[in-house]
Amino acid sequence: MNPTEARHLSANLLHSYTEMADSQDIDAAVALLGDAEVRFPSGGFDRPEDARPFFERIWSAHTTHRHDVTNLIVQPEGHRWRAQAHYVRWMFEDEPAVHTLGLYDLLLTTTHNALIVRRFTVARQWSRA
Repeated sequence: MNPTEARHLSANLLHSYTEMADSQDIDAAVALLGDAEVRFPSGGFDRPEDARPFFERIWSAHTTHRHDVTNLIVQPEGHRWRAQAHYVRWMFEDEPAVHTLGLYDLLLTTTHNALIVRRFTVARQWSRA
């Protein structure tokens, strides 16, 4: 896979994830990340059977929010790809407000002209108290 394809597919994966998070689509998140090692500040999982309970827990509040992704960088790491991007999480209560600034870090492998998420890490740089 060439770098342009890897960047395009990485962007699609990240934006797909943020759409899942924003709509709290647990089934889609499990399908995308269930086989990956996933780390969030609030925990994570590394076994497929732990994916659903994890997403059910972190998305149980049913708050209205939106993620914006920027500054995507995709680089080769041997036979794998590493994608890193900034994110902004907006909360919608009385009016939209920035709630969290952070980083996504993905380790991806190539299979049949597709990228598979092997590791997905979410790091918060700032969060509203």
